[in-house]
Amino acid sequence: MTFDPDATVDELLNRAAEWLQYARGVTDLLVESMQETELPDRQRMALALGAVSTLTAMGTRCAMQAHGRMQWDKA
Repeated sequence: MTFDPDATVDELLNRAAEWLQYARGVTDLLVESMQETELPDRQRMALALGAVSTLTAMGTRCAMQAHGRMQWDKA
């Protein structure tokens, strides 16, 4: 995964927040689905959990890049 090398710290933090909001949305859908269904579809559940993991990783990477950029700017 590559990021825009010219992105500002604010842009990176906004992207991180956006990815994490997506992850939260998928998580909320999973919770709702689990409450409505006695036996969830394992394949769909695995796919959705993988999506949450990927979205969270994207948000984390954006935040880490923003942190690194802030430290670089201080130096």
